[in-house]
Amino acid sequence: MFEQNKTTELLIISTTLIVLLLTITLIFLFLFIQKKKKIHYRDREKQKKKYARELASSQNEIREKALENISWEIHDNVGQLLSVAKMHLNRLETKVAKKNQKDLHEVIGLISKSLQDLRALSKSLNPVSIQKIGLLKALHLEVDRYNRLNFIKAKIKTINKPFILDKEKETILFRIVQEFIHNSVKHSKGSELTVTLFYNKEDLEITIKDNGIGFLVDKESTKKGIGLLNMKGRAELIKALFSITSTNKGTTGYIKCNKEKVI
Repeated sequence: MFEQNKTTELLIISTTLIVLLLTITLIFLFLFIQKKKKIHYRDREKQKKKYARELASSQNEIREKALENISWEIHDNVGQLLSVAKMHLNRLETKVAKKNQKDLHEVIGLISKSLQDLRALSKSLNPVSIQKIGLLKALHLEVDRYNRLNFIKAKIKTINKPFILDKEKETILFRIVQEFIHNSVKHSKGSELTVTLFYNKEDLEITIKDNGIGFLVDKESTKKGIGLLNMKGRAELIKALFSITSTNKGTTGYIKCNKEKVI
């Protein structure tokens, strides 16, 4: 009887140990599978983000190439035609009666102004030109162009000593500011716009502010607004922070970009 009880106890203990070991094994197996799933999910998300970034980068390159081609078309074709027209008008100056020379001078002046504006537009579209002259000078040229056209009274302010970022960042930052100014002129009905560049130790902060009527910044407008999507997408390409706020007293765009080279 004693031997039978002992055998029963051993059997119970053995069974309990086996069940316990199986339970522990199953728990560890479950945790291992969960860990693997998390790693797989993380890797998949990384791949998705990498693919999205590469796609956005390719799209940006295509856009920049298209803008470069348009820039050369403006410079080489339209600009050359206007230059030839101006030369012919200058030659006609001596052959035109004195009473008509004032009108001729006005036409020559208009062509000269058109040439100046076209050259400025050509530079603002050409990424090579932006990279050559740098962000700050490119922004000054863009602001001067809008001021000459009397679309808006714009100005640039810099805080601290300016520094140069890598070419990709400077081009993309210029495009974001350019897009904001274009949208402001087109929609805001504002009369003034200020671009402020705050050069910090580690990063560059850019604030663009107008005094227009503003617009509703919500999820729907962010989804539908091509201009907003372009600015946000470009900022993501260089890992810059981008935000936009708007009231009935004006709209403000904010960009914060690290000095380090984009990897």
